[in-house]
Amino acid sequence: MQDYIELTPNTENELVQLLTTESWPFHGNEKPNKEEIEQSLKEGNYTENGTKTFLIKVNNETIGMVRSFDLEDESCLFDLRIKEAYRGKGRGAHAVKWLTDYLFTNYVHLIRIEGHTRHDNFAMRKTFHSCGYVKEAYHRSAWPQNDKLFDSVGYAVTKTDWFQNITTPIKDSVPY
Repeated sequence: MQDYIELTPNTENELVQLLTTESWPFHGNEKPNKEEIEQSLKEGNYTENGTKTFLIKVNNETIGMVRSFDLEDESCLFDLRIKEAYRGKGRGAHAVKWLTDYLFTNYVHLIRIEGHTRHDNFAMRKTFHSCGYVKEAYHRSAWPQNDKLFDSVGYAVTKTDWFQNITTPIKDSVPY
């Protein structure tokens, strides 16, 4: 059973522990330190200004987090992180499906949810696809990490597709 616990001041230490004891190879800062995460918490990057974060737990162990932001807009984004020991076991797909249901149910003004990943993060790309997200964009040299620029890929699900449980492919026959 995978549970989603909303981040509160009482659980912030669990988030700091999660983010500073794991490596995040497909995120801009692969190894954030405690001070960086604490400063980000103070700035409201996890719980304020249209942002909501949930700890992902299995048997009371924090195994990941999912953070949605731009929730005041009609289109929001999210960040997902799963501990290495739990990757490749369907935990990410479960979290994406849960978050999609949660956001479209609780934020009725949302018309779409977006996510972006590095082009070589095949596990996340497969997760997007299996959760009904459609690849909508390929961005060249758009993901700065470790003094390099990587390509990134953008995916989205629309509320209409989610509600009807369908996936509408992109219809663009223009060659330019």
